[in-house]
Amino acid sequence: MLRSATSPTTGSAGYWSRLASIIAPSEWIYRDAHYLVADLELDASAARRFVPWPLRLATPHRAQVFASYFPFTTFGSVYREAGVVFDVMHRRTRAIYCPWMLVDDDVALIAGRELLGYPKKLGEFTWQLGVDGTCDGDARDTPIHAVARRRGHTLITMTGTLGHELVTPPPMLGRPHRNVRTSLGLALPKLIAFTPRERVVSVRHAKLDVAITGSSRDPLHEMGLGRVLAARLHRVDLGGRLPIPIGLTSPLALARQLLLRSH
Repeated sequence: MLRSATSPTTGSAGYWSRLASIIAPSEWIYRDAHYLVADLELDASAARRFVPWPLRLATPHRAQVFASYFPFTTFGSVYREAGVVFDVMHRRTRAIYCPWMLVDDDVALIAGRELLGYPKKLGEFTWQLGVDGTCDGDARDTPIHAVARRRGHTLITMTGTLGHELVTPPPMLGRPHRNVRTSLGLALPKLIAFTPRERVVSVRHAKLDVAITGSSRDPLHEMGLGRVLAARLHRVDLGGRLPIPIGLTSPLALARQLLLRSH
C-alpha cells in the first residue's frame, strides 16, 4: 500500500485557503523587497517597436532599469530579478509596461507570467550590498553591485554607492501597470491592468554606473535605453491586487515580440 510521507491538506477549502495565503494575504506578499533602479532617457524611435498597441510611449520618454532582491515572500522563495519598464500612456492613464524581465526562481517566473503578464525568463544574478554582502545598507557610501546574466551573456551591470535617504520618494512598483497576458494558442492577447500595493521601508539616493549590453536573445541594446537621470535603492513591502482584463492588444505586435518574450 502506497503511503504518503506527509499529510497534505485535502478538500477544496484547504486548497483555496492555501492559495489565498500566497497570492492574496491580508498583509504583504513581499517584505523588505530591494529594488536598485535607474531612471533612463529613452529613444522613442527605437523603443516604440517594443510597445504593443493600444499603448503608446509617455512624454517625456523615460524608462527604468532595475535589479532586485527579495528576502521574504509568502510563497517561500528567496530570489533575484532584473527588468526594464517603459513609461506609457493608455487612454488617459500614465502607467508602466514591462517588455523584458529575468528571474532566478521558477515559482516567481510562473506566477509572474501566468497571473501578471510579466515576460519573465530564467537568468543568473549577482547581488551584493556592502563590502562583504552582509551590510544592511543603512550607512552612507555603502557600496552596491548587481549583475544580470543569461545564457553566457552579461546583460545589465549596476555598480555604485548609496547616499542620503529620500524624504518624498517616487513609488517603485506601486504604479498603474499595463501588461500583456497570452498563450501560444489561438486566444487573442489580453491587455491587463493592476496597481500593486506598496509601503516604503526606505528609499535612498544612489550614485550608479549602469552598463547595458544585450544579446541576440535579449536585445536590450536595441531598446533605446539612454543615459542615467537618477538612481535609487527602494526597500518596500508589496501587496497584490488582482489584474483586470481591460481589452485586447495587437496580435501582430505580440508576434513581433514573441522571441523576446520566450527565446
